[in-house]
Amino acid sequence: MPAILYTLMIIGGTSILSVPLGSYLKWAMDPVERGGSGPRRAIDRFFTFLGGRAVRRAQSWKGYLLNMVGFNAVMFTISFSLLASQHHLPLNPDARGPLEATLAFNTAASFTTNTNLQHYSGEVSMSYFSQLFALMWLQFVSAGTGIASLAALARSLTGRQDLGNFYLDLQRATFLVLLPLAFLFAIAMLVGGVPMTFRGATIATTLEGAQQTIARGPVAAFLAIKQ
Repeated sequence: MPAILYTLMIIGGTSILSVPLGSYLKWAMDPVERGGSGPRRAIDRFFTFLGGRAVRRAQSWKGYLLNMVGFNAVMFTISFSLLASQHHLPLNPDARGPLEATLAFNTAASFTTNTNLQHYSGEVSMSYFSQLFALMWLQFVSAGTGIASLAALARSLTGRQDLGNFYLDLQRATFLVLLPLAFLFAIAMLVGGVPMTFRGATIATTLEGAQQTIARGPVAAFLAIKQ
């Protein structure tokens, strides 16, 4: 197929999906129900219950920015600590050792900023615990941070003085946008045969009689949000 057709398919598909996805994002990130008891309002009340006092205050742009930076700094610190100590943590059937300090720093910074720069080989460097609770977690909250920031920017362009609440927006983006999409993609990958297991690597014998180590793991769940 000519390259121009691929380009037209991408542009056409994006244009077609932009309207329903845009409407859904509006529903998810900035509901119009005010003070009622509709289902969307009930979801926000549940998010407020989860977040507690931190999500109940409207924030100016300074407050929004400070909370966003502070939250991501905490996430970076936690993920760096997990990567540097993964040999002491569970879900490590292949006995992966700790990442070297500079590599752990680079990896944590990369996934915190949603750039996903990989200077490591995941199947031989990362334990399943690190993949799930450091890297995959960061892929959700870093993308959620980006969506929340765009929602705040959109509100500011309308002249609003308060930009909402970062923690409430982060929950909306994560649980109403990213998690459902990742779940659907993960199911599709499972149906297509992508591995999803907590067992360690397996040894296979090739047709020539040689031994080959095949890495496994929670691949479907990880790739669903990564890709």
